[in-house]
Amino acid sequence: MSESGDGVLERKDQILAPLDPERYTTLMRLVTDPKHRVVASFGGGSVPGLCGNLAFGKILEELGIDTHVEEVWGTSAGAAIGGPWASGTPMDRVYESVASLNRRGSVDVPWFRLAIALLLKPFGHKLPNGLIRGEYFMRAIDDALTAKTFEDCPKPFRCIACTDDGVCMRKVFRRGPLLSAIFQSMSIPGIVIPRERDGEDTGFYDGGLVEKTPLISPIAEHNRRHPDKKLLLLGTHFGNEAKPSTASGFLMRFLVSINALENLAWEYQLREVRETPNVDLLILNPRIDDPALFDFSRVERNYLRAREVLSDTLQNAKLALAFGAR
Repeated sequence: MSESGDGVLERKDQILAPLDPERYTTLMRLVTDPKHRVVASFGGGSVPGLCGNLAFGKILEELGIDTHVEEVWGTSAGAAIGGPWASGTPMDRVYESVASLNRRGSVDVPWFRLAIALLLKPFGHKLPNGLIRGEYFMRAIDDALTAKTFEDCPKPFRCIACTDDGVCMRKVFRRGPLLSAIFQSMSIPGIVIPRERDGEDTGFYDGGLVEKTPLISPIAEHNRRHPDKKLLLLGTHFGNEAKPSTASGFLMRFLVSINALENLAWEYQLREVRETPNVDLLILNPRIDDPALFDFSRVERNYLRAREVLSDTLQNAKLALAFGAR
């Protein structure tokens, strides 16, 4: 695979061309059906997930579907994109914030402190709780937020994390500051250094450990609050489509293991949801074939790849293949 993503950069103008609404009338009929209540669900997936979610949200905007979305959910990378979008920020502006991380040091590992901790470990010194501070990333997300709290978002927003108290319970953030909740949702255990608890009784791990793409939680909330309506859940799910190979290095081996466990939970959740009445699912995977999970230099390439796949999948002739969740 070439760095351009099999020619995706060379097709940039073609991929970014305005969408023809006539090719998406089937999707529009689903979204505008008065029996449906539409919810957008953004899944986790590191940098490729950020890019796929950006492309998905932009397509919803271009087709005018965003005006029909009544609620937004996100996990991890999905929270980082869904949060700003629900706060009223257009996807182009969110994209700019993510793309700004293509700079030296954006993945901010405190190498010196880590080395000292390792050297002093035999003498009782504690190792850090993570490798990446996430300061630059959180500044970029904060810059993309139009509203700063859940309560001020034009569209209701929810994001998912997992408690770090040994019980690993699902936590759905619904109120308070957006930025801290988004960070908690993307705190990969052992990788991202955890932040302050902000008044919570426990700290948190990445929400992908319990719900990589929000399915169970938005469905439960919908059935509790809107039992008279049918839920149409439009969402993204990301699985790395690169050719399987043995992971090399501690970081990649750890992440590959976590992803495998998350995918097992995902398959179980998907089977459960398929048996749930009163729910229509449209879950899309742009199949971004990129093993580089923290490389922000690949944002444009992955965004274009995701837009190309999603804009094709959602067309009238293809929608039947995607509808029903994959």
